[in-house]
Amino acid sequence: MKSILLTLRHFFGKLISQFRNRCQQGTLPSLPNKALSENNASSTQFPEPKSSQEAHHRLHKILNTIQPLQEISYEDFMLGWVAMAYIAPGLNPDEAGDEDGGWPRGWQLVAAEAFRRFELKELTKEDLYPHPY
Repeated sequence: MKSILLTLRHFFGKLISQFRNRCQQGTLPSLPNKALSENNASSTQFPEPKSSQEAHHRLHKILNTIQPLQEISYEDFMLGWVAMAYIAPGLNPDEAGDEDGGWPRGWQLVAAEAFRRFELKELTKEDLYPHPY
């Protein structure tokens, strides 16, 4: 029992030390901006598709609309964005603008929109990098 308590104390001591260091360096993750409405919770609200067919349907909904990407609702956009992560988990959103990043042209536009929304505080970091990105 004593060894378990010492292990826990060591573990939490390390966590506290890391937290203090990050506070001093100013590298703590930021909290979502208040501009996000209560309806715009993190991407956990948007589950992964249950199948490839569902993922492609979600993605098709945002790629083949007459609305500009900027006008697509948060919910529809996030469903499509999470679908992209499901369809191609090896793609890194940070490489969407690179020619050798492997992103299809239409998907690059969606990634650019995701980063635009993130910059405007309409998406959280969790939204920007949904599982499995």
